[in-house]
Amino acid sequence: VCSSDLESQINEDAYIYAKASSAITKGELCYFTGVVGASSAITAAPAIAGITNAQYIIGIAAESISLGNFGLIQTFGSLKGFDTSAFVTGDILYYDSASGGMTSTYPTTGIIVTVAAVTYAGSGGSGSVQIRPQVTQRILGTANQVSVSQTDRKSTRLNSSHMSESR
Repeated sequence: VCSSDLESQINEDAYIYAKASSAITKGELCYFTGVVGASSAITAAPAIAGITNAQYIIGIAAESISLGNFGLIQTFGSLKGFDTSAFVTGDILYYDSASGGMTSTYPTTGIIVTVAAVTYAGSGGSGSVQIRPQVTQRILGTANQVSVSQTDRKSTRLNSSHMSESR
């Protein structure tokens, strides 16, 4: 299931086939909005501001999808052929909880979803990104200490002012 303007590398890209609950433009960050009846198909739309559950962010539209039609949301791999001129080559992109889109500014509040890395910042449909959505957990509070054990029995202790290692 691939449109004629979508270039895919076999076994290097992953997609979700979704029905658009709002019109989606190629290159837009998308989120899960529901399911299609009792089927296994999902619905998706351009990400909105204020999403509090990071698991709803599913990927970047691999093609434009008109309202009510099905299309591909890319969840992993290289996506080419859309405008990335708002960013600089090498930028890491995050979900922007204020706008619903993507930003190169690391979020200081709310959820942290790393979406992609800009591999070429181009305008007029010449840009590209490497997609790899991942959620980073924010450690809340300033007085709590967190101990993380690693396989080499080295532990890391974090607090609000410094990080120390012990063996």
